[in-house]
Amino acid sequence: MSMVGYILGLGDRHGENILFDSTNGDCVHVDFNCLFNKGETFDWPERVPFRLTHNMVCAMGPMGYEGVFRRACEGTMKVMRDQRDPLMSVLKTFIYDPLVEWSKPSRGRSNALSESGEINNEKALVHVRDIEQRLQGILKNKNKSRTLPLSIEGHVDHLIREATDKKNLCEMYIGWAAYM
Repeated sequence: MSMVGYILGLGDRHGENILFDSTNGDCVHVDFNCLFNKGETFDWPERVPFRLTHNMVCAMGPMGYEGVFRRACEGTMKVMRDQRDPLMSVLKTFIYDPLVEWSKPSRGRSNALSESGEINNEKALVHVRDIEQRLQGILKNKNKSRTLPLSIEGHVDHLIREATDKKNLCEMYIGWAAYM
């Protein structure tokens, strides 16, 4: 779920939005209102690609994120990259969905209609393009420039380092409880 959440830009993954099913040990995610990197627009922007705090790492046992977690992330990323076309065909439909809020409408305007009657939403196009680039292993730097594509292993390693970086975690909103 960490890799899927990263690709889709799923944020707001605090302890109340990741539930534990005590009958079978599954993690259950709730509250999907913060998709498409919406967390980067908050007053305290989200700095991590997914939730991987020290308590979560400790719960993974002696190998931490170097064991099963890393292999599961690499396997998930491989499947998403291999199935990029079907995934993108589903996501591209969101561009034309009038019910999806990509950003606050300016001065009472909603999404602009083109001459053909289709919704023309530049913000949606940017978000879908960002997802496609993340699926290719292309990262966005702090200065918003793009990098060369990373291998699956390199991409997962970079994401784990970003998610566990104490500097990133300490810049998060206090209610996100990064210390947990």
